[in-house]
Amino acid sequence: MTDRLDEILRNDAQHALPDAGFSARVMRALPAPALRSRRWLQPALILGSALAGCLLAVLLAPAEAGITQGFADLMHLKLFTPAAIAGLAMAAALLVSAVVLAAEAD
Repeated sequence: MTDRLDEILRNDAQHALPDAGFSARVMRALPAPALRSRRWLQPALILGSALAGCLLAVLLAPAEAGITQGFADLMHLKLFTPAAIAGLAMAAALLVSAVVLAAEAD
């Protein structure tokens, strides 16, 4: 029943309704489109935020927490050293930015 109703409504929606030029008048009365969209702006902001997050993860980590040492700690399954936490924080910031960019629908 719903499939038949859906088909009837879709077929009916394909036919134009006579409006005596109303649609054309409305379209002419609308303001001109805004400036060209800046498609590069949102990915640039996301990547900039990821870079800022990585920078904060490095700067706010304890002094003995080198990133290379952190990844070495992670390889040896030492998950809760300050260096490992700093490495995980930087990796998480990059992962979040990658997910947001991948999920972005154009």
